[in-house]
Amino acid sequence: MEEQNTNKLPDEGAVTPAQPAPASAPQPAYVPPPPMPSYAAMAPQTNAWAIVSLVSSILSWVGLFGLGGIVGVIAGVVARNQIRENPATQTGDGLALAGIILGAVNIVLTCIGLLCFVAVVFGSLTIPFMN
Repeated sequence: MEEQNTNKLPDEGAVTPAQPAPASAPQPAYVPPPPMPSYAAMAPQTNAWAIVSLVSSILSWVGLFGLGGIVGVIAGVVARNQIRENPATQTGDGLALAGIILGAVNIVLTCIGLLCFVAVVFGSLTIPFMN
């Protein structure tokens, strides 16, 4: 029986650890990848008018009757228009809508309250003169 020669010679051009790598074209200098944008730059911000709308509408229920509601409705409409123009950079549409609703309801109830107050005051003034 013949023994097979298991020692094979490397193919011509094959690189073995004992041989240096063939010379190639010079590699370009390492160029780092561009920096990733920060999360803060990508995250949309809450519209300031939406916050003003909600806060003033809530304050209209606590003591700024009517006036806070008017500011809340106007600021809410401004906020919603700005958010619709720039939906990628601004949020707060729900805050603005809540401010509009709270402010409008407060304005209506304030007007009804004022009408009732005026009716009571003028009603009490006219009763003694009706005799």
